[in-house]
Amino acid sequence: MSNNSIKPYQRVQLFSGGGSRFGYYLGSYAALVAHDLTPDIIIGTCGGSLSAYLVQLAPDPKDLQQLMCSRELYHVIAAIRHVAPNESSRRLKVRYMTHAFKRWRLSRQLSKRQEQQQADSYEQLLDELQQLAMFRIDDESQWLDDLSGFDTSSNDHHRTDSETNKNTPEIAIIASRLYQKSATRISPNHPLKLQELLFAPPRLTASLSELTDKKMRSPAHVFAEERIHQSVKVLTQWDFAPVIRASLADMYYLPPTYIEELGWCLGGVINLTPIELACQLAETVFAETKAGYDSWLAAPAIQRVFGFDPNARLAQVHGFLPSTESYQDNFESSSQLHWLPFADNGEQLAGQHVQKRFNMKQMTIELMHSDYDGFVQQMQAQWQYGYQRTADYIQQQSL
Repeated sequence: MSNNSIKPYQRVQLFSGGGSRFGYYLGSYAALVAHDLTPDIIIGTCGGSLSAYLVQLAPDPKDLQQLMCSRELYHVIAAIRHVAPNESSRRLKVRYMTHAFKRWRLSRQLSKRQEQQQADSYEQLLDELQQLAMFRIDDESQWLDDLSGFDTSSNDHHRTDSETNKNTPEIAIIASRLYQKSATRISPNHPLKLQELLFAPPRLTASLSELTDKKMRSPAHVFAEERIHQSVKVLTQWDFAPVIRASLADMYYLPPTYIEELGWCLGGVINLTPIELACQLAETVFAETKAGYDSWLAAPAIQRVFGFDPNARLAQVHGFLPSTESYQDNFESSSQLHWLPFADNGEQLAGQHVQKRFNMKQMTIELMHSDYDGFVQQMQAQWQYGYQRTADYIQQQSL
């Protein structure tokens, strides 16, 4: 883009994770719509990718709330289950506990680079992520099929004419992959690298093509040069179901998933809050404050797989100032960056999401799904939290 060009979008909203509390993004989006601040594009990662898909299917908040409380969505969430005792040998259970301790011990070491260079091979890490994943999805190939009947937006979600439906935000999704030059041939001794993936609508891709290679480098590369590929692979031809599954495939939760021409894909945690990309694309950015990663499981797991300290990246995200960053050089003005106060969602929504329980006898982490009525209650609580926090922020900032 030239210095005189206009950013391709007026407003962007980031759906950055959320896990089983993904419903608060939907309430937040509804509050923006209610205050005439509808985002032109939503970038979803991990659990946020599912929320983005729901907005794509039902961009009108009334339809969206109906979809959020539908039995179809309940069945989608209930299909995510823990690995049953007869599906995992005791050896694998012990191995999981051993690796969890190993990740924690390595995270205590002073030399992070030493840990990064202690990388397993491509094949070793892939085996670990597949075998030690705690959860599975039933009938993965048809997992999201029942939701398609709620599609009240344009029939073509990859439309190039943004005037087709002004009320439907475009959707972009971030995931990652185990990188090799040839995705169809796995070399056991190939040096282990991971690459950020950006699944984008054509309009976004056209804008990104004008950016220099430096602007499209993965932010995680700075923290883990030996582990993270510096370039971001951008794709325009894609379907929601496999891409959402790829973005959800967080290490040790869901196993990696295979996408033709890309290879083995895993979650969006490689760039959970793509604030740099958002500020390149839009005049106004709605992001969220996030709590830090716990030092026992989450941070060591990300450190082991992706090679960087997620709390260091989070500090970089929260300290990002678009008015002082070099990203603004391509645009007439810097972005207005709004941080929606969601860092306490874990506390405020305690009990209002899928619960986990450690079964000491079976040595497994179990998912405790509510019945349908309990699910509806959880979704409504998440919606209300997201809506109210966003509406209060809008009022405080006089937007």
